[in-house]
Amino acid sequence: PMSAPSFLQDSGLTNASGFVDVDKETCQHSRYPSVFALGDCSSLLTSKTYSAVSGQAPVVVHNVQSMLRSKPSEANAAYDGSTACLILTGDSKLMLAEFSGYTMEPAPTFWPLDQRVPRWLFYFMKRFVFERVYWHLMPIGRWFGKRTIFEPPLVRRTLNGGTQ
Repeated sequence: PMSAPSFLQDSGLTNASGFVDVDKETCQHSRYPSVFALGDCSSLLTSKTYSAVSGQAPVVVHNVQSMLRSKPSEANAAYDGSTACLILTGDSKLMLAEFSGYTMEPAPTFWPLDQRVPRWLFYFMKRFVFERVYWHLMPIGRWFGKRTIFEPPLVRRTLNGGTQ
């Protein structure tokens, strides 16, 4: 079964399932406010995909920067659970399933196209675009998932737990 690396499990930061125990919106640890986690090692209840990380990263960056500026009340950016899965169907076609990992509601970004239909365009993107994005734009903070190169406006949690 998938879990965080053993050094994290041995650190006391993980939950019973073996993942770093974080708030599903802020990605902040449930017991240690200066610890944040995202991606494969986190307890976020969404798919462990590059797409999910590209939505989590801006949230974590904002919240960590707020903590470093000694303004923990501003560490309120929230991850909405957005993710995507590429489903190869053969014949150089695939389906791009975009959805909220929290609600399982579809969240397509190529809205003029029915993303339930296998398309060569999505295969082309997987083959020639996503790999370059993964290795050259994401590591330097220049890719924001479904918002591409445009930094997303962050959803903020209010003090009563709602969002604005």
